[in-house]
Amino acid sequence: MPQLDPAVFLPQIFWLFVIFGLIYLFIAHSAAPKITQVLERRQARISSDLEEASSLQAEAEAARVSHEKALEEARIKATSTITAKREAIKSDVEAEYAQLTEKLGTELAAAEVKISAAKDKALDEIRVMSADICKEIIQSVSGLDLDKKIVAERVSAKFEAVKDNANG
Repeated sequence: MPQLDPAVFLPQIFWLFVIFGLIYLFIAHSAAPKITQVLERRQARISSDLEEASSLQAEAEAARVSHEKALEEARIKATSTITAKREAIKSDVEAEYAQLTEKLGTELAAAEVKISAAKDKALDEIRVMSADICKEIIQSVSGLDLDKKIVAERVSAKFEAVKDNANG
């Protein structure tokens, strides 16, 4: 093998340096500037993209803050609207309750008057009937014919005594 012959080492080394030198010069003057330009454009593009991303991120953060502020304002407005409606409904209900209570109170008073009148009428009828029944019982048991007016007075006195005991 001629590469391993020590006699040809020196010319091989010479041509090695010449070829590497030519390759170096070619790369240094032709390929390296193009690669450098590509790398610089790439770096500029990356920097530009990072700046744009940073500005977009700042805009997004501002939009998020604005959105959160709008949501909070909407919540506050909704809460105040709900509270106002609740108070309006509550006052309407209370007004209707007061009207209904007043109406029912009036109707109750009228009903109590009617009941009292009916009760008094019924008691008067019971007194009259009781007086008649007592007169008939006394007449049938003892054979005495008492005055209807005296029997009615006695029955009325007993009714008043029972009524006073029930109320007092």
